[in-house]
Amino acid sequence: MTTTAMTGNIAAGSLSDGSHTVFIPEIWSAGVLKAIEFAAVLQKRVTRDYEGEIKKGGDTVHVNRLSNLTAVDKTKGYSNTVVFEAITEGQQNITIAYHQYAAFLLEHSLDVQANSDLRKPYEQKIGYALARSRDVVLAALVASLSQYVGTLGVEMTSDDYLTAQLYLAQAGLLEQSANPGEDFAICLTPGAYNAALKVDVFINKNYNQAANAIQSATVGEIYGFPVLRSNLLTANGAGHDNLMMHKGCFALCVQDEVPVESQHMIEHLGDAVVGHNIFGVAELNYPPETAGGGTAVDNRGVWLKTL
Repeated sequence: MTTTAMTGNIAAGSLSDGSHTVFIPEIWSAGVLKAIEFAAVLQKRVTRDYEGEIKKGGDTVHVNRLSNLTAVDKTKGYSNTVVFEAITEGQQNITIAYHQYAAFLLEHSLDVQANSDLRKPYEQKIGYALARSRDVVLAALVASLSQYVGTLGVEMTSDDYLTAQLYLAQAGLLEQSANPGEDFAICLTPGAYNAALKVDVFINKNYNQAANAIQSATVGEIYGFPVLRSNLLTANGAGHDNLMMHKGCFALCVQDEVPVESQHMIEHLGDAVVGHNIFGVAELNYPPETAGGGTAVDNRGVWLKTL
């Protein structure tokens, strides 16, 4: 039997992350990267004056229209009697057409083994999903407006905004004050907003006392209209459907907004969680200003065709 003597020499080296990989753990953070939540802009700016009674029941809100009367010259003489005006009025219907929900099923095994609470943040996402959808539904109404300016995919000029403002002025909506105020709004995509930053009239203090292009170039107002940015406006061809509006342009009626509900489901060994709401929207058409009534018109908003 042959043996080899030990020399006492050792191989040069070190203990490294290569030789001892099994001792290096992978850490899963208890924190999460949450999806961004866009602001629900439109539903905070439209009228909700007609949702009160629908909460008691029904599937349609009927809003009667009321036209202006006609002033007539009175001819002298006993036999020349007054003619009483006859007007046939119409109505605006707001149909409660949407019943939407957001839901998830949290299996018990995941709930126990996860290193962070999953239920609470997903419950909060239910509320966002429902609010987001209402804004998307409202935004889809913009392209139905009969008044519009601009070209899809093309930046708007100051003259375009003036034309839109003129439409609302001709509807009699700007007669009470030179400053339209909070009942009005211009809702723009980020791209359309950035284009407005290039318009000197909107950011130069020589034209707008609230502006300061040197320290911070922002567009807080355009011709007195508050400017709001929204990422939920409808994409349309090369651009988006932006909007200049009075709050009476659209109506939102939320008939029932159910709090988040949950139920343990034995067949799935988990908790089912759901939130839902019932609502309707409508573009509002008003009687014309002309005496004696006529065809209802949608003169409370202007479709801004741009970026």
